[in-house]
Amino acid sequence: LSEYEQIRLAHIQRNQEFMEKLGLFSIKETLSIDNSKNNRSYKGRIRPPPVPLELRRRSARVKNEKPQYTGDIIDRIGDEMDNTIKKRKLNVENEDDVNYEELMNDAREAAMRHMQEVRLAMLPLAIQDEDTASQDEWRSEAIRRWGAAAGASSQTGRHWKSYVQSRLSTPPPMSPLDFLQEYYAADVWRLLVACILMSRVSSIDTKHRCISAFFSLYPTPTAFLEEEDWSRVRGAINPLGLFDDRLKSLTALTTRFIEADVFDVDPDPKSENKIRGIGDFGYDSYMVFCKDAGPTIKLSKGGKPIAAFVAWRKKIAEAE
Repeated sequence: LSEYEQIRLAHIQRNQEFMEKLGLFSIKETLSIDNSKNNRSYKGRIRPPPVPLELRRRSARVKNEKPQYTGDIIDRIGDEMDNTIKKRKLNVENEDDVNYEELMNDAREAAMRHMQEVRLAMLPLAIQDEDTASQDEWRSEAIRRWGAAAGASSQTGRHWKSYVQSRLSTPPPMSPLDFLQEYYAADVWRLLVACILMSRVSSIDTKHRCISAFFSLYPTPTAFLEEEDWSRVRGAINPLGLFDDRLKSLTALTTRFIEADVFDVDPDPKSENKIRGIGDFGYDSYMVFCKDAGPTIKLSKGGKPIAAFVAWRKKIAEAE
């Protein structure tokens, strides 16, 4: 059973116990009628015995009584349910043995270590000297980062240094806020893919699960463009909904990322750098998490979901 079903069954069990204490099960049994074929001897309507006055359903207002559940009691019940859910998730029996704050800190530290490892692996160039590197070296760097398709251009005279540098990320410092974009800020393509996939999805768990599944199948733009069976993509991201629309946006983004001489993003529909599926939210995320524009950016209406990170980044910049 799912956690939701277990919680629902626990509610049903408590309701049954409460009804038994009130004696309502005996009344229910008295009210029941056997409709089997072997029981046809009764005639007319069988009236149940009257319900005792003290068991009749009447509102507290009618009975001029104080409400049984005040705001404090309801809040306490809600807190108890939250703690119960936490214990079930952690598979523990004794609440006193769990330090939730410590667990959250440990999880956050582990996530930050993971992001630091990712950045150390993805940000540095394999090129020793950027000023003297040849075009072939820059082309090899493009292939190393984004797959064979990145270096397969038939265009003569492509400036491979500009090609690579326009796609490099300059992520901001890691925050204690644990934004999903921070996990993918070291790579521009991944960050924009994540924005397309997380858009219009409220469940954090679903977003994490589906985005991770997508990058497990397609670690590079080349891997995605080489896919011939779109059912594999659907299997990874279908829980997010709007599959056809997301697939078109992913294809448009990845094609532009691989083919453009210089890669850039612009939410203006009239701009040549407008990419399907990348609106204000994607653009603001790109600027904040790949260009470190948090200290100076003026967020659009679509960028409100990352306002907390921008506020944090501005405070860090002011303290530097």
